[in-house]
Amino acid sequence: MKENEYKVAGYVFADAHHYKEAKREEETVEYIKANTDLNDLNKVLKLYHKLVERKTLKTVIGYTFLSELRNRILGAGIVTKENLPNILIEKSDKEPRVYDNVLEKEQEQRHLTMIEDYKVKLRNSRIISIFLAIIIIIMIIIAVFSDRSMYSIYKNQVIDEYVGWQTELEAREKALEEREQALDENGISGQ
Repeated sequence: MKENEYKVAGYVFADAHHYKEAKREEETVEYIKANTDLNDLNKVLKLYHKLVERKTLKTVIGYTFLSELRNRILGAGIVTKENLPNILIEKSDKEPRVYDNVLEKEQEQRHLTMIEDYKVKLRNSRIISIFLAIIIIIMIIIAVFSDRSMYSIYKNQVIDEYVGWQTELEAREKALEEREQALDENGISGQ
């Protein structure tokens, strides 16, 4: 949209959202003016109370209309300034969006749903990542401070088995040497 398309009742709006809200309120104000007898001050007072209480008007267009009603009521003197509610101007961080069509609203709802799903998935993946990191740290601590790992158990079994074989071989070797010595003594004395 062009800049001049954001004009409503002498006000220029910065974006399409605020423009559409102001345009809607301008139509509301025109409807109220066309269908309400604004010369009857009791009706004006009731209308003012209802609009302020329900916070129906939220743009500069609506505030201007409420100010006109307030000045008319105070000018007539039917209510004092202290008894007349003030106009509350609210500034919301997230303003409701005005959609051009139903498809645009559905697309935004779908995107919001996807964003929420991704937030849940991101939170879950963070929890899983932290859990896995803790497990890895525990495994490293066990590996560093434990001398009874599977490798050392098997190593000790092989060493014990080797020592057993070595003592058995040494015993056999000694027995063979004793036999040879006995045979040598018998063979030498027999000649």
